[in-house]
Amino acid sequence: MPYADLTDELLVCLLKNDDPDAFKVIYQRYWRQLYSFVYQQLGSKEDTEEIVHDLMLSLWQNRQQAQIQQLRIYLFIAARNLTNKFIKAQINLRKYREYQLLHHVFESANSDEIFHVKDLSKAIENVLQKMPEKTAAIFRMSKIEEMPVKKIARQMDLTDKAVEYHITKSLKMLRQHLQNYHSNN
Repeated sequence: MPYADLTDELLVCLLKNDDPDAFKVIYQRYWRQLYSFVYQQLGSKEDTEEIVHDLMLSLWQNRQQAQIQQLRIYLFIAARNLTNKFIKAQINLRKYREYQLLHHVFESANSDEIFHVKDLSKAIENVLQKMPEKTAAIFRMSKIEEMPVKKIARQMDLTDKAVEYHITKSLKMLRQHLQNYHSNN
């Protein structure tokens, strides 16, 4: 019987017995599904490929110790966990970069400059509060969280064009309101 016709349970048994052909069939059977699942969360081809590759590598490296009852469930839970870990790392990296930037600004700035940075932040926040809720949320995702348009569109259930419209609208409102801020300071 060809390996491709084997059940997941038999493939897992063969995998635990160090059978590389069983691993190849598992890889071929689940790679696309796992890729689609992870890509929906990340929206990045490169990051998705890396996560799915790491998952499959981990499956092979831990094949004898892994407690696999149902292969499909095991793989998708592992994919979800790796994706969540990746997202948390990206958030922490972004927060760290923001901290470094602010720390650098405050270290190199005099007290007047610090006051203006805080004042400008308040002015921006005030403008965001005057915007429609959806427009402000999209601005924050795009400019503060640095989320790609496609990911915002997917998350907000909008088209890419609609997201771009809201970004343009928010930037226009900020420009209009912050002209007053700039002329007063």
